[in-house]
Amino acid sequence: MAETKKKVDKIELENLIHTLMSFEKMYEMTRVVDPVEKKVLYIKGSEKKELIQSDEVCYDAWGRGAICKNCTSLRAYREKDTFIKIETSPDQIMMVTAIPVKVGETTVVVEFLKDVTKSMILDDVKLSDSLEIKKLLDRANQAVITDELTKIYNKRFILETLPVELSISLLEKEPYSLIMADIDHFKKINDTYGHLAGDHILKEFAEILNHTVRREKDWVARFGGEEFMIGLAQMDLKAAESVAERMRKAIEEKVFTTEGHKIQLTSSFGICTLMGDEALDHEILIRYADKNLYQAKNSGRNRVVGTYPSPVTVPEGKK
Repeated sequence: MAETKKKVDKIELENLIHTLMSFEKMYEMTRVVDPVEKKVLYIKGSEKKELIQSDEVCYDAWGRGAICKNCTSLRAYREKDTFIKIETSPDQIMMVTAIPVKVGETTVVVEFLKDVTKSMILDDVKLSDSLEIKKLLDRANQAVITDELTKIYNKRFILETLPVELSISLLEKEPYSLIMADIDHFKKINDTYGHLAGDHILKEFAEILNHTVRREKDWVARFGGEEFMIGLAQMDLKAAESVAERMRKAIEEKVFTTEGHKIQLTSSFGICTLMGDEALDHEILIRYADKNLYQAKNSGRNRVVGTYPSPVTVPEGKK
């Protein structure tokens, strides 16, 4: 079980803020954020008075009303390194520098935001139309978290998004289900029909999964090889099992056609559900879902196995 997250030490936070004052003239905005809980701990900008313990969530700055799908500050927090990203709001293009800083026994992220709307240069061509720049940047940011073959989300998206969604689940006392899906005997498909056929099946498999989930709440991502993950917010185990069963049945009934070959296959699903009353590290949750997937395969494949996490033992995983 994950340890309870330590609170930010107020005195050390104030010392950090005092240090940041020397940078304020260089940037349009300076923020200190908790990227896991998405809280703004401190904010100071040209149009904002100094504010400590803001009620804002950090992604409000971009005017989208939704969590960033490629969070630079969360990446800085997780990897303990500095990262720079171009981010867009409805009327500005901002360069965000995210720096992880230890404050007492916990880590926060300092963000320096600089307006580069008028000075943005791409491919040595100065673009005056900020809307076109915004479109280009949005496409670039999306590409970082998209699997090149299947066009769904990739493993980086999983590792950046899952910790945030688990924190929200705990804060809102709502259930959260994670599904791990796997194509049965996929190696045999590659060996029999070739890797191009295998790639075609992976793409169609991903489409079936993606069309089964709720577009606004859920996500589907390729974890690696023929393994996929599905995140289901505010969904208990019974409902998640129903979703996985619809996926399993749709795949079983699908005839995959590639290079003149008609191929039928099956898939297996492992589910782990949290009820919103227990803090659990995202890596442990993945291992539980992976363990249940392995159990589905061991018990005959083409089936769904789901559980709540055990309060005593933590699975070692199948690898």
